[in-house]
Amino acid sequence: MATQKIKWLPGTTPNIIAYDVLFSDTGADGVYTTLVQILHQIPGNNYDDAAGAFFYNDVEVPYRYYRLRVLDSFGNTAEDDAPTPFQAGNDPVEAPTLHFIALDAATGGQNTLQYVSAGGTPIDGATIRVYKKIDWDTNQLASVVGSTITNAGGSWLSPVFVEPGETYTIVYHKTNEFGPDTIEVTV
Repeated sequence: MATQKIKWLPGTTPNIIAYDVLFSDTGADGVYTTLVQILHQIPGNNYDDAAGAFFYNDVEVPYRYYRLRVLDSFGNTAEDDAPTPFQAGNDPVEAPTLHFIALDAATGGQNTLQYVSAGGTPIDGATIRVYKKIDWDTNQLASVVGSTITNAGGSWLSPVFVEPGETYTIVYHKTNEFGPDTIEVTV
């Protein structure tokens, strides 16, 4: 049975953990389903050292279309907008780039987004949720982009990755003690 070798170059974005190879048998604009997930391991079972590329061998199916999705350790994904041009014998394609910016307490300057009381005391253990402004304004609270908590210095325990060019509402809250307090940030 003939196979289709799907090849792609390693993504260059930090924190990549895996690649999803998606397929559609219903046309280029059809519904895409995950065929396989390949871990970002160099070296690894699906990494060709000589070619410097990841690969997956699929059964050759006429009129099958593929897309590639990149996943990082923070839950962010990037996916091709159009079918990826995988063809037998071709050079590896570029992996989609994750275009995300780390949002944390230092975004916009040192301690700009640190959570402190009215008296300036850092607030430990507060929940931070980040929403797209449009979702916050329309009360779409299930559409949280990401969340973290504050540490003893009022800083963010981990960053929340957001898309550039968007305005976000950051919501700070410590149950029965502080907030909810909000701030808007455009990145």
